[in-house]
Amino acid sequence: MAGRACLLTLLLPLVAVAPAPATGVRCRIAIEGGPVTGGWAGTCRAGLAEGSGAGRVRFADGETGVFAGRARGGQGVSGIALLDRGGFRLVAMTPEPAGPTMDQAAATSERAFQNSFAGAAAAAEAHRRAGNAPSALYYRQLRARLIAGQPE
Repeated sequence: MAGRACLLTLLLPLVAVAPAPATGVRCRIAIEGGPVTGGWAGTCRAGLAEGSGAGRVRFADGETGVFAGRARGGQGVSGIALLDRGGFRLVAMTPEPAGPTMDQAAATSERAFQNSFAGAAAAAEAHRRAGNAPSALYYRQLRARLIAGQPE
């Protein structure tokens, strides 16, 4: 399913809604054709999310949440979104190739989760550097929840 988003919703409880970033960076992120929103905490290039980080998103179907993962040119490309109404959504714009010991779906899921861990850590660090301790704590806790929620 190259070029199309691969989605997976895992039913895990939602404990807290992501705080609004206060890093001073005005960086924008969009997911799967949803409207571009602000609040990316992480690497930013020309006002667009780039590389690892996390931020608020709205999907094309109207669902909202916080995406942690990798972005390219302002588009979320691989990671996990913690949904405001509960659960998670896997975002993988380009599926991973199958390997000798892992099928394509498992490889894509593994990569999305690994990117989400790195994105949440990058967002926590961005908030820590900005002196926003509550948001830094939120993203450290989000990383721990993502690690605990990753399927085997």
